[in-house]
Amino acid sequence: MKKTTSILLSLILTLTLICAAAADEVPQPENGKKFEGDWAVAGVLALIDYEEEGYRVLIDSFPEEGKGIEWSYSCLYREEDDALVSVSSGKQEYTLDPEDPGNKIYEPAAYEGFDDDGAESVFSIDENGRLHWKDGHENMGADLEFVSIGRFGGRWNNDAEGVSVLIDWDGRDVDSFFYRVVIQRASDNLEQLAVYVMNGIYNEETGKLECTGGIWSRNAGNQLETDGETYDAFFSMTDNGSILYETANGIELQPGL
Repeated sequence: MKKTTSILLSLILTLTLICAAAADEVPQPENGKKFEGDWAVAGVLALIDYEEEGYRVLIDSFPEEGKGIEWSYSCLYREEDDALVSVSSGKQEYTLDPEDPGNKIYEPAAYEGFDDDGAESVFSIDENGRLHWKDGHENMGADLEFVSIGRFGGRWNNDAEGVSVLIDWDGRDVDSFFYRVVIQRASDNLEQLAVYVMNGIYNEETGKLECTGGIWSRNAGNQLETDGETYDAFFSMTDNGSILYETANGIELQPGL
């Protein structure tokens, strides 16, 4: 009887601890928050997200002749080094589908799994706000300094205002180190569609995406017209995961398909 009671008490204690752990969210390290976001250097994009107890780091080299490489890491924030340190890593090459360039065809992983002692990868931020990548497998990223580019990529919509924005990072070389931004705005009578085609640069000091480009209007006859003028547009992130298109009254845009 005593043995049965002891086992029951042990099970109850275990279940209690499991429930308590599930109920309590693990807070994100305050000093680790600066790593979250998108980072870029010519030809390479790094995406860092906080997930539950650690950080997910995805590094994508832009394809050359349709081929590219992805590195993925699961990391923990190490307070004493003020850095993200990997616990597992993976590397995989891919080819862009010629019939659907947005689709990646992956090769078998070169490696994936938990890191051995001494094979951890480290991500740190220097005094100038630049992200450094020290890969523990092949010493990748030794000479790279990533700059913060915000997190504006994707499609954003406000159906009520008739606004749709497509933002895509284009950093394949130093000369195209910017976002490509296409803004579509319907007129009040919805018979005309204004299309702004712009280049956007992220301003680290203001946290805004600053865009410059021209406007093309599609009339009722489905013909494109331009006035030849140059226009500016500004976008900023909000606390609720949307972005603000800073027009006269401001238009909040939600992530869209």
